[in-house]
Amino acid sequence: MQIELTPAQKLNISGRMIQSSEILQMSLPELGQYLEQLALENPLMELESPPVEYEHTVQLSYAQDDQNPIYDRQDRKDALDPWNRGTDMTETLEDSLFFQLNDLSLTVRQRHIMEYMILNLETSGYLEMSLDEIADETESDPDELLTLLSLLQTLEPDGIGARSLPECLCIQLKKQYPEDRVAYAIASQHLELVAKNQMTILAHRLQVSLEEVLRACRVIRSLNPKPGSCYGDRKYVSYIRPELAVVKFSDHYDIVLNDSLLPPIRYNEEYMRMLTDSSGQVSDYLSEKKRQLDWISQCVARRNETLLSLGKLIVQKQQSFFLHGAGHLKSFSQAEAASALQIHESAVSRAVKDKFLQCTYGVFPLSYFFVQGLDERDRIRGRIRELIDAEDKNRPLSDQALANLLEQEHLKVSKRLVTKYRNEMRIPDSARRRRYNL
Repeated sequence: MQIELTPAQKLNISGRMIQSSEILQMSLPELGQYLEQLALENPLMELESPPVEYEHTVQLSYAQDDQNPIYDRQDRKDALDPWNRGTDMTETLEDSLFFQLNDLSLTVRQRHIMEYMILNLETSGYLEMSLDEIADETESDPDELLTLLSLLQTLEPDGIGARSLPECLCIQLKKQYPEDRVAYAIASQHLELVAKNQMTILAHRLQVSLEEVLRACRVIRSLNPKPGSCYGDRKYVSYIRPELAVVKFSDHYDIVLNDSLLPPIRYNEEYMRMLTDSSGQVSDYLSEKKRQLDWISQCVARRNETLLSLGKLIVQKQQSFFLHGAGHLKSFSQAEAASALQIHESAVSRAVKDKFLQCTYGVFPLSYFFVQGLDERDRIRGRIRELIDAEDKNRPLSDQALANLLEQEHLKVSKRLVTKYRNEMRIPDSARRRRYNL
């Protein structure tokens, strides 16, 4: 047996470092809750009541900014399209369903089981929890559960309690279009062909005309794939609290840290006197709690200092935006910010996460101000959109064809990059863009 010593590098991350990173990443509400929890555990820690809370409704100014389309996800939805319904309602899905249970003839046990199913519905209105799990939790029979689930699916909104998209659509079709067999067949068995826009194949499989398939698809698209989305969500927050505010003066900008929402931390005077006068285990315990409180105060101060420095850098780098608004962002990466602030890039990433900045043009995520390769990318993306808008919809351009056309304009772009930019702009592929003329 031979023993060898091999040198190796190893990085040890202390609990304090982890805690500091977590505090940096927290948003204002999260940090406030975190401090309140610590105050319950640390007798030396007292939190003063913060001033009256400031709430700011999000102005979706960045929604129409093509320079940062990633924030387009929810904001460009057509409010009339049921496939994209959002919510700002106050009544919850649970409230509505519980009220409807009063109209059913249920035993106490049956109502308990149905309430359990309702409470386990997703915000979309789907029941993703398996019936076996529900049976175990409620000590009920699977056949009984199926009966009660069927009863739940009779409630409003139509499609509630479905376990899949096909089932959700079929429930609605049975109620609203009970005679439409083509639509029911498509919804129950062939949604993947609809998603791929393969209408001729679908017509062949169902042995009906293309016109009949297109009519049935219009019916299906009139349904709501997420019936629960038309109700409020208890977790839904209609406002945000910006961490930073940019104030414009005649000759300069001032960046303000919105830390007034955090409860000020102070020491409990009674326990501090006890720390001075006590000894033994009591002294050791209070000393440890004081060290914890000192460290937390340092972490919060460091977090605020990092955010303020980052905000000042953003104003400096993106001055054109703060002067002229959307469409005037400059290329700026988190790596550049980390280098300028002399901190690690991961620290910038944590500082940016879930943080917002308020300025003249609205409230924006901090990540909105970090974009790379902007000028060339936007030129290519804009040209792709123009080519697609002008194409023959009966014979739409493939990604390779788009790449070839761009190359003729001296824009050397690969097919893969065309696909990436097209997806970023939420433009379907050529198969899904094709129109059928009857």
